[in-house]
Amino acid sequence: MKNFTKKLAAISIGIFVALLFLEIACQALYAFMVAPQLESQKNDDLHYYEANENPALTYSLRPGYHFTKKEKGRKDRRININKYGIRSDTDSTNAAQKVALFGDSVPFGNGVSQEDSPPACLQRLAGDSIHILNFGTPGYGLEELPHHLRAKYPVYRPQTLYYVLNLNDFSRRNTIYEGGDNGLYRIYNKPGLKLPFFIRKAVYRYIKEGKMSSVKWYKWLYEGNKKELLPLIKEMAGYAKSNGSVFKVVLFPAAVGYQNGHFALQGIFDEITRYCEKNGIPVIAPVAEFSQNVYKYQDITDHFTPAGSEVIAKVIWEDMKG
Repeated sequence: MKNFTKKLAAISIGIFVALLFLEIACQALYAFMVAPQLESQKNDDLHYYEANENPALTYSLRPGYHFTKKEKGRKDRRININKYGIRSDTDSTNAAQKVALFGDSVPFGNGVSQEDSPPACLQRLAGDSIHILNFGTPGYGLEELPHHLRAKYPVYRPQTLYYVLNLNDFSRRNTIYEGGDNGLYRIYNKPGLKLPFFIRKAVYRYIKEGKMSSVKWYKWLYEGNKKELLPLIKEMAGYAKSNGSVFKVVLFPAAVGYQNGHFALQGIFDEITRYCEKNGIPVIAPVAEFSQNVYKYQDITDHFTPAGSEVIAKVIWEDMKG
C-alpha cells in the first residue's frame, strides 16, 4: 500500500511539473506572439472600441470616433460613432418613430462604409419620417447582447427592434466556443492561465478547419450552446415588450451555407424559428433573397457587401410596411 501511495504521489508530482512547464511555455508564447498582435490590433486606426466597465461586455464602441479609411482601388470606408456609442452620423434621439437594427458586426456593417451599412440603406428606404438606428456591435454574441440592449435601449427607446441573428452569436467567451469576436474580447480581458486558453483555441481552430467559416463550424457553435443561449432571445424580446416595443428576429443566411443548390443551415433556421414562434417572437428568414449569386451580396467573411445591405434593408422595409 505504501509503495502504491508513493507511486501515485510521484505520478501526481510528475503531472503537476509537466503542466507547470507547459503553462510557462504557453505564457511565453502568449507574451511574444499573441499579445503583440492584440496590441497592434488595438493601436490600429480602425480600432473603434474602448474598455467597458460592465464585465459582461468588456468592450464597446468608442463614442466620438470618426475615421475614413483610404483604400487603394476601393471606395473609402467611413466610420462614425456618435456620442452615445452607436454607429451614426447624428446624436439626435428625439425622432417620433425609431427602429433599431440590433446584433453583432452584420447589422453594424463590418467592412463597408457608413452609408453602405444595412441601417443606412434602410434609412434611405424609410425616408425622414423614421429614424433607423444601428445597434450593432462587432463581436457581441448572445451572452453579451442582452446587456448591450439594456445599455442602448433607454437612450433611444425604439418602437421596433430587428435582431439580425448571426449564427456565430452562439459563440461563448471562456469556453472552447470562444472566437466569434475575432480576438476583440482578449484585447480587453487577458487570460490568466494560458494553457487552457491555447487548448480552447486549438479545438476551435480544428473545428474551423482553417477557414473563415464553415457549415460544420456554425452547426458546432449552435448545437453546443443552444440550450443556454436560445432563452436569451426570449429574454430580450421580453425586455422589449415590457417597455412597449416590438422585437423581431431576422435570421442572417451566411453565404457559406449555400451549397449545391440548397441552404445547408436550414435545419438550424427551422429550429430557431420554432423556438421563437413558440414564444411569440416574429421571425424573418430571407434565405431565398440571397440564394442567387450570394457572393455578390456577402464577402468571404459572411458579412454584407453594399449590395447585400440593400437586399436586407428591402427585406426589413417590406416587413415594416406590413
